[in-house]
Amino acid sequence: MTAVNRTDGTPASTTSESFAVRRRRESRREEWALQTSLAAKLQKYLDPADTFWTSLENKPISRISGLFQKRRGVRSGLPDVQVIWRGKPIFIELKSRAGVASKAQKQVRLELLPAGAVWWMARSARAAMTALHLEGVVFRREWKKPPRLQPWEGPFADPTQRLPQAPDVAAQRRAANKRWRLRQANRDAGTDIAA
Repeated sequence: MTAVNRTDGTPASTTSESFAVRRRRESRREEWALQTSLAAKLQKYLDPADTFWTSLENKPISRISGLFQKRRGVRSGLPDVQVIWRGKPIFIELKSRAGVASKAQKQVRLELLPAGAVWWMARSARAAMTALHLEGVVFRREWKKPPRLQPWEGPFADPTQRLPQAPDVAAQRRAANKRWRLRQANRDAGTDIAA
């Protein structure tokens, strides 16, 4: 008998999950923490007299929910945060330290820009606030100057460019590539021996 997730009918996760699944789950948690941190900053610094902001959630809770969302016109790839300051729509996509924009997110960005919206990607709440500062948003509390950000934090206006990586992320990716090359070499050597 297999345990089944009640919301979408998929098998429940097992203790032996893949490395990729673990990494996605960690990135998701990091992004949620980042969104919570940014929400607190927006609440503190944005003036409700001339600014509206909201976080956007377009991830379906189940497969059937996703199907209904798609029929209603809900698009995947929408940025995480929308800020409208004095009529100017600004969208911010938040990513984990290792995050990059997906194909759907890049497509939505390409459609938002001609409509007069501004799109930024940030890997920290400070970088997201800096993006708002760069767009001229006036904060209700004094923000003397933007914080000194690491290059990998952003904010980034164009996700199609090669983006800098956090040092720990770059080291993890180099190690993963090295392991992959070693597995490929061992596999190729095993094929030659068998032949």
